[in-house]
Amino acid sequence: MITGYITDKGKVRNQNEDSFFVDEDKNIFVVADGVGGQSAGEVASSLACKCISEFLLTKFNGKKHNKRQILDFHDKALDLANLEIITKSEAEYQCRGMATTAVILTIENNTAYISNVGDSRAYLVRDGEIIRLTEDHTLANKLVKEGKLKPEDCVDLEKTDAIPQLFHTITRAVGSEGGVLADGFALPLLENDIYLLCSDGLYGEVSDEELCSVIISAKSPQEACRELVVRANKNGGRDNITAIIIENRNTDDEHSDR
Repeated sequence: MITGYITDKGKVRNQNEDSFFVDEDKNIFVVADGVGGQSAGEVASSLACKCISEFLLTKFNGKKHNKRQILDFHDKALDLANLEIITKSEAEYQCRGMATTAVILTIENNTAYISNVGDSRAYLVRDGEIIRLTEDHTLANKLVKEGKLKPEDCVDLEKTDAIPQLFHTITRAVGSEGGVLADGFALPLLENDIYLLCSDGLYGEVSDEELCSVIISAKSPQEACRELVVRANKNGGRDNITAIIIENRNTDDEHSDR
């Protein structure tokens, strides 16, 4: 397994409210994008990564687990992060109302396990094509599912930013008083599969087609991450940008071309 990772505050925001976690030995990867006033978003995303990673590190300890067990681990980690964020939010005025997205990828038994809350995404690049794996928990997507908005209308509206609250209002978050409701699923891990976890600061500026092109053409996941940040900033850099790329390739081939 070969990985690359990067985070950048972009060209508009004063600070970076994204956080991420990478453990290449246990194959645990997390991206979180915080929301809230002042520094609260940064606090929420950092707490989420800390709680999720600490819990999962205790569970991926060499023992084998089945699909239900691993997705339950994800859910429990998110529940713990949710409680921690709410507790801090209630205790500190400047953190009131803070929350965060989270997307988790763990790998075991030649299987990729993914859970997400909010609008940070997981993608799969396989056989030269990119597939978005996760569903955005946003107001815009909710209206699409209810038949009140067409998917093609979303593309046009997002490009013009005509109704920004549609795309920046998340309907599920870590830090919710009502609890966390995550989507969770598993996929077989094939040779040369490439997974991308990212915040909306990346995919909001770089199309899926361009994401795929950069990832495939780069000599390494780290090179791809650096180039994706360059592209996102060139296209506006209106939000914080975070990406983790995980490629199922032997580390002996790390310095060789694909």
